[in-house]
Amino acid sequence: MNNRENLLRPDRLRTIEKPFAWIPFRLLKDGLFADLSDRAKLIYFFLCLAADSQGKSFYGATRILSYFQLSPEEIDLARAELLQKDLLAYNGRLYQVLSLPSPDRFTPEKTKLAPVRRSSEPELFKDILKRLAREIP
Repeated sequence: MNNRENLLRPDRLRTIEKPFAWIPFRLLKDGLFADLSDRAKLIYFFLCLAADSQGKSFYGATRILSYFQLSPEEIDLARAELLQKDLLAYNGRLYQVLSLPSPDRFTPEKTKLAPVRRSSEPELFKDILKRLAREIP
């Protein structure tokens, strides 16, 4: 059986494009995702997209703010949360998205996973980011 037969859109098979962007599945599986605030998820996803293959990104707060409807304080809070969760390193000008901490170093604070959105049409990632940006208080 051809694996492409099970695809909804075989003409749109996903490939990893250069320069490099990925989000580890273990983020969801280990409960890290459910434990993050929406603004931290938004900044984490953005940095995953903006980072090079080593996880480095030189995007500054001004540039990040230009993409989202967040205040500088919300960016600071998201950064602090990601640093505290050991998902990010930051030296004042350089971000590094880190490999995920080992499961024994992480204890989720939330026990309930976020509800899964069900739709007949798949939601585009850009639409998810827009929705998350609107939902942040």
